[in-house]
Amino acid sequence: MLSQNVNILTLYDYGPSGNCYKVRLLFSLLRIQCNRIDVDVRKGETRTEHFLNNISPNGRVPVVIIPSDYVHKLQNSSTTSKTPTTDSSSSLSNNNTPNEQQSTTLTESNAILTFFSDGTSLYPSNPIERAKIMQWLFWEQFSHEPNFSSLRFWITLLDKGDDPQYLDKINERQIKGYEALNVMENHLSKEDWLVANRFTIADIALYAYTHCAEEAGYSIDSFPKIRAWLRRVENMPGYVPIDD
Repeated sequence: MLSQNVNILTLYDYGPSGNCYKVRLLFSLLRIQCNRIDVDVRKGETRTEHFLNNISPNGRVPVVIIPSDYVHKLQNSSTTSKTPTTDSSSSLSNNNTPNEQQSTTLTESNAILTFFSDGTSLYPSNPIERAKIMQWLFWEQFSHEPNFSSLRFWITLLDKGDDPQYLDKINERQIKGYEALNVMENHLSKEDWLVANRFTIADIALYAYTHCAEEAGYSIDSFPKIRAWLRRVENMPGYVPIDD
């Protein structure tokens, strides 16, 4: 457990969320320390007056609170090359209160990924490669994530998989979800990774919900390239599972 430290990041997190998992996985890969505060979305803990007024007005997680001196340190070391290490130990911990004064709030999982991976091998400096990564990140949020996260929430967390009121919505999302899986399978039949044939935050973003596909009612038995890609991600030094 980390002691409360005003110079350490605070991560507002919901364990089952794939979007939150992206951030935890990145932080583990890069050995970034943070104070982790778990909030229960199902209990409305991101919709309280305190959360909306003081943490994030959109009432969603993940949220990272960045102390001003932490930002200063990043700015002063912007030319430093940071790469994932082989230390697989987790640096996350749970604390009850963050340092909310003199800080910057960063929301949206993919924005968090790009900020903290900047200057590392996970977000290379080559402009074309960065654009290709952004291409996948936008695609993930609009063509992939909505068809996996909602289904997983309905089927696994709410147990609505057989509810007649949900069947039409589930079927509609699954059609689009399989289309997304086909896009990934076709790409991964040519490359081991999504961009520049190396592991980047594009892989982290797409891994988060793809590896939970079965919990969303999908079968990936007919997607051998995706299954092999999932194993490659899981073999990265510093990898942590979603339930860690």
